[in-house]
Amino acid sequence: MLDFPTNGTATVNNGNRTIRFGAFEADLPSGEVRKSGSRIKLQDQPFKVLQILLEHPGDLVTREELQSRIWPEDSFGDFDHAVNVAVGKLRAALGDSAENPSFIETVPRRGYRFVARLDEGATDTHPPTIKGVGLSRVVLNRTLLALLVLVIFGILVGSGVFLGHRTAKWQPPDFQRLTVSRGTVHSARFAPDGSVIYAASWDGGPTGIFSTDPKIPGARSLGLPATQLLAVSSSGEMAVLQLVDNRFLFAGRGTLGQVPLTGGSPRQLAENIDWADWSPDGATLAAVRNVNGKQRLEFPLGHVLYETAGWIGHPRISPKGDHVAFLDHPLYPDDKGVVSTVDLEGHKRVVSAAWVTVEGLAWSADGTEIWFSAAQAGTERQIYAVDLSGNQRLIFRTPGGVTLQDIASDGRVLVTRDEQRIGMMALAPGATKEREVSWRDWSVPTDISGDGNTVLFDEQGVESGPTYTVAVRDMRGSPPIPLGQGMAGHLSPDGKWASTIVSDAHLLLLPTGAGTAKQMDASDIQQYWHGPSWMPDSKQIVFSANRLGDAVQCFAQDIDGGKPRPVTPEGVTFCLISSDGKLIAGNGLAGGGGWLYPVEGGQPRPIPGLQAGESFAWTSDPRWLYVYQWSQAPAKVYRLNVLTGQRQFFREMSPPDVAGLHDISHIHFSADGRAYVYSYTRVLSELYLVKGLK
Repeated sequence: MLDFPTNGTATVNNGNRTIRFGAFEADLPSGEVRKSGSRIKLQDQPFKVLQILLEHPGDLVTREELQSRIWPEDSFGDFDHAVNVAVGKLRAALGDSAENPSFIETVPRRGYRFVARLDEGATDTHPPTIKGVGLSRVVLNRTLLALLVLVIFGILVGSGVFLGHRTAKWQPPDFQRLTVSRGTVHSARFAPDGSVIYAASWDGGPTGIFSTDPKIPGARSLGLPATQLLAVSSSGEMAVLQLVDNRFLFAGRGTLGQVPLTGGSPRQLAENIDWADWSPDGATLAAVRNVNGKQRLEFPLGHVLYETAGWIGHPRISPKGDHVAFLDHPLYPDDKGVVSTVDLEGHKRVVSAAWVTVEGLAWSADGTEIWFSAAQAGTERQIYAVDLSGNQRLIFRTPGGVTLQDIASDGRVLVTRDEQRIGMMALAPGATKEREVSWRDWSVPTDISGDGNTVLFDEQGVESGPTYTVAVRDMRGSPPIPLGQGMAGHLSPDGKWASTIVSDAHLLLLPTGAGTAKQMDASDIQQYWHGPSWMPDSKQIVFSANRLGDAVQCFAQDIDGGKPRPVTPEGVTFCLISSDGKLIAGNGLAGGGGWLYPVEGGQPRPIPGLQAGESFAWTSDPRWLYVYQWSQAPAKVYRLNVLTGQRQFFREMSPPDVAGLHDISHIHFSADGRAYVYSYTRVLSELYLVKGLK
């Protein structure tokens, strides 16, 4: 149990205890941490950090206290590095993040605070002696009580009654398949009349909105091509997204519109919107808007409830209209994150554990829980529920996983069964035909060597765990070689190093051959963002990150020492270095388009001739960029002159099967442009109506 001192602060009496929080339990005597009953790997020092934090839930634990408890005086030289590593490993094991913590909050320059709710089920593993009562008597009384309970339970079950209810045979959920075509279901909602409205793209075609009656086979198009469905109101109005710039998996960005289910042209409401949901009365909208490199949750439109440097997904307004639940992701485009809520006064709370992937969210039919689909590794998401107090439970588990789409007021549920894959296709030096070079089920290329023979990538599938795996692959046919953990960045120009970011908190340089990894000094960096790139001399690295309370921006740092120094204004989320090291190509401060930022200072300028939605990467000539629309298949790559805006067609590429193809992205060319690698994302969906989930 928890001891509550007179000052009201809870401290844990951790003599012989198992302490539970979220999906985890820490067995303090044995030094083990288990997740959903399965032991997870955690080294001694990270466990000691956890133990000390659990002794003082909600209170600040200073770095000095950690040092005195774990690293006694004179026993360890680089204490700051040691505590950063220990906390980083602990966060990685718990699937936590520094910016949006579910468990461990950083108090800058002071220490850490354990912020998760400790379950009431935290109990001593050995019963204590109660003052004034002998232990043997306590045990005897408990034994007799347990026997009495078992006898009563047996009588009740034998008579077919338990606690006033007749026992009933468990009934499995009933699944009705609503779609049969091959492609992707992007979103689905119940309409007021009980029909189902969904957005889908079939057989490689554009996204459209369809309506189907579960009682009648077939579907009809609502005549809204190239349009995404965001929400359906109680009054029969749809919130839709047009002029869509496809983002990560189920996310898009475009112009928010309103259109009735009966048809017509959408009335435009707001630009630069990613998500939206209707209020229960159908009168107002909540929306996620991108502003100056940050994401804002607005309800109603224009009134900001929450802002983050990460990204927000799947906002849903509670049936009472007093809360907005949403998925809170610390880093774009990674969909790891937590379920959070915010009330109408802007008070935001994290209510779930942290997940490696979380997509899909809806309020339960009675409004007491938030249901969502998530997984701790890989992409096989299962359905969970959590209430506003943080009590979490499993709703439904199935091989392959599902994504929650919507819940009706009568308890019916819409889910999609999604087969998701990110693969790599490549054209090796001297080859005439592309070939698949994927490793497992989620291989993301991040760079290719100048000679085109080596691909750097990270593997984010279920076998790689929550921190992923960085690897290189020889294009001439050798199997992949794992280098370490993290999300891969770029290869150094001299080929000796690969950059990686681990758990958003550590920037490491991994040797591609013999040697040991280097960890860069984070200084006051709170969170790292996109993959670090290199200056031409291989002695400096450039990366995007944010300091506490600041927006993301680009920094440069010497790999042999020194502190990170800003090289762009705040709001720049990715940083690509030209081959001469003089320019950074990044996003505009308003979140759209591409801009060029002089490394040594000077006035930034937009990239001339760059079209809306185009991705870009430097060629080996600092006057030219490769540009392409990453959501299109086949991808048409052009060379774009950054001085004049002149555009030249360069190459076209596509995997042979385009059904369910979400995007072609992460295109990287060798120095001569003849060898290349790219990733493709495929999502094949089946939409189901489910009855009986509770």
